[in-house]
Amino acid sequence: MPGPTTVETVRAIVGEQLGFVLRRGVLGPDDDLWNLGMTSLNCMGIMLALEDGFDLELPEHRLNEATFGTVRSIAAAVEEALAGQDATGGRDRVGG
Repeated sequence: MPGPTTVETVRAIVGEQLGFVLRRGVLGPDDDLWNLGMTSLNCMGIMLALEDGFDLELPEHRLNEATFGTVRSIAAAVEEALAGQDATGGRDRVGG
């Protein structure tokens, strides 16, 4: 399960990319982003912002609708990618 710091950082990034969602209320860690109106273009913006913000590259197997379904699922993918970086000693896209 992702740590609170990662979840909050991801929530801030997602909130910035999906500003229209925040005008409707608080974005919870388990809110379905697709049901809130996220598009594939928003998703790409979130992915790029995550990679810049955390200085990582998400593994290709994590680039899917399920990963980007909630703040918590995105945070889990970020932590997985960070752990992979620690194991390899740097920024490395798995499978790409």
